[in-house]
Formats: sequence, structure tokens, C-alpha cells
Amino acid sequence: MSPAGDAVLTGVTHWSRDLGPYVWHRFDRDRVQHDLQAIADAGVQTVRTLLPWDVFMPAITHPDDGALRNLETVLALSEAVGLRVVPVLFAQTLGDCVFLPHYAIDVDAARPGVRAVTDGVVQPGGPRDQYTDSRMIEAELRWLEAVLTAFAGNPVIAMWDLGHDPASVMRPRRIEQLRAWAAMLAGPVHDAGERCAVTLGVADITTARGVRLEAVASAVDALGLAVDAESLSFATPAPSAAAVTFVAQLALRLAAGDTPLHCHLSADHATDVEPEAIAGVQRFAGDSVDRLVDAGCAGIHAGAWSECSERVYALAPFDRRPDLARRGLVDTAGTPTAFGAAWLRGAANAGSAQPPQPWPESLDVADYYANLPHSIDDLFAEWARVAGD
Repeated sequence: MSPAGDAVLTGVTHWSRDLGPYVWHRFDRDRVQHDLQAIADAGVQTVRTLLPWDVFMPAITHPDDGALRNLETVLALSEAVGLRVVPVLFAQTLGDCVFLPHYAIDVDAARPGVRAVTDGVVQPGGPRDQYTDSRMIEAELRWLEAVLTAFAGNPVIAMWDLGHDPASVMRPRRIEQLRAWAAMLAGPVHDAGERCAVTLGVADITTARGVRLEAVASAVDALGLAVDAESLSFATPAPSAAAVTFVAQLALRLAAGDTPLHCHLSADHATDVEPEAIAGVQRFAGDSVDRLVDAGCAGIHAGAWSECSERVYALAPFDRRPDLARRGLVDTAGTPTAFGAAWLRGAANAGSAQPPQPWPESLDVADYYANLPHSIDDLFAEWARVAGD
């Protein structure tokens, strides 16, 4: 988990150029092998793979046998090229979407700004509550039991991730619910001798939505933070390496413990821009990696391996968020983007993990959340003054 003194863990989430996050819906061994080899050749250590709920657990009773075989294939291919793997389970936010099977969708309970997608098709209704709904919990526990039975002890697996920004698509109704849920699922993982993380979203820091980092961090071995550079509205202009650094240090303070922090960074970086803008994207990527290492992050991850071809633009979430297709370390031809080239250079020189640098020295968490957004504006202004940014 890269405590201070160990090498900073570098990783990337696997999106393919042809299918984006739909790699498991249309699994192709040769395509995946090509991507994994390219990721390893780029010097990245770890690949995160989002296991879609609708693919891996289409029935409430058991995981899909074919999907488990495909995961076994990915682990074998990763081992062959020297990569470690972080499988991501349960709710995963992709733009405004979450991939779910039909039993996990309540057709009478649409959630504003959230779309439930099954096999690429947007469904009526909204996601059921994964934290408290008995059917959802049953499915989660059976899914987790099956993957641990099949893969626990596999040295290729670096850790299990229990979700990617889950509160954006499944907002907990009570703060205690997410803590209890994380503890419930971390228990079997730890009993199997494995490690686990939960990757929260930056909105869990910048807005008050029923998530407290300390409550989640106490249950897991690592805490992930997905940072969309354009979503840091308290900082202008965007993207801002200073804002990324600030929010990471604030996350360390809000986590209030020794749980390692892994930052997952993404930024829109269109290629048809002026040279000055390209240079700005490069500075942002390189500076962000360097600053996050100095802040004591144990892992530095990129949001997506490849940009996506136009064939996926009609699919959710790209139909509403085409910018999500422009966040890869490489373009559709496999050439590093301006963002990717700088990120890869920074990651290659990340060195050893530094002692965490939480900021501020003390913080009244209840007061902080009660006074958002003014509290984060005030804190960032003070941070910038102290840091000289």
C-alpha cells in the first residue's frame, strides 16, 4: 500500500480505445492483451479494472461464469507482462451513469441526474440503495464471496476496490450507512487475507452528501480519491495543480488517520488546441504528480488508459459527456497525449512515498461540512497564502 519509504504506486484505469469502459461487455482477449502490454511498456505498475455489475452479477444468486473466466484471463495476461491488478466491484460512477442489472434498478424511483445502464441501454428508474437494500446486499455478498473464493491469494491482485465514487450515483441517506457498508464488505476481504480500498469522489469533499472520509477510511486498507480537474470549482483557472494538491491534503486531514491515500486524476485534454494550451496541460499533469507525491499520497493513478474512438460517443455516458472520451494517457493510435506524456514522466520519477502532509493542522469537520461551499473557499485561500500559490 506504499507507506512512507516504499515506492509510490502508479496505476491507471483500463479504458480501451474501441470500447471505453465497455471492455467487459464485449470482451476480446487480443484487445485486452494489447492494452496490458502497452500499459506495462509505458512503465505503469498497476491497472485498475472496473468490473461492471450488469456483466459480473446479472443474476442475484451468483456471478456470471463467463465473466469470472474473463477476469482469470486478465489476471494471467497481467502477470505475463508484470502488472498488478485492482479489480473494482459494486457501484462505479461513469459520468452520470452506473452499470446495473435489472434487479438492481427500481423502475419507480428515478434519481435526478443519475442514469442506470444495462448492457449499454439506459433503463427507466434509478439504482436501488446498495447500502441498505436487502436484495442489493445479498447480491454484493454473494459476488464478493465468489471472487474471493476464486482469486484470493492470487499475487497479481494488489487489492480489491469496493467502488468508484459510489456516492455520485448511490448517495447514502445517512453517514453511518456508508461506514457500516464498507466495514461489512471489508470483513470478508480481510478474512480471506486480502486488502481492500474504497475510491471516493472529490465531491465527497467539496459538497455535503452523506459521506465522511474518516468513517470510510477506518474500515479499509487504502482510501482512493477520484479527482476530476474540471470539478474543482473553488479554483480558477482550471485545471489547477495547486487545487489538486490542496484537495489531496484536505482529504488526508478529513480521513484523520494513517490510511494511505491514492489519488486518481483525470482532466479533459482535447488535442485540437493551441500550443500554449497544450503546454499548460503538460505543466498541470507533471506538477500534479510531483505535488501529490510531496503531499504524501501513496498512489498516483490516471483516470483512463486510452482516449475513445467516436464509435462510443452514442453510448452512455459519452452521449452527454463527450469529454470523458478525451481523458486517456494515450490517444486512439496509442501515442501519449500531452497530458499522458507529462503524467508518465512524472510517474516514472515518483520515487518513494513521502510522509503524509494533511492540511490544515486541525479542522472541525462538522463545521466544515455545515458551511460548504464557503468553508472550502476560505480554506483554499488560506492554503494558497501559506503555500505561496
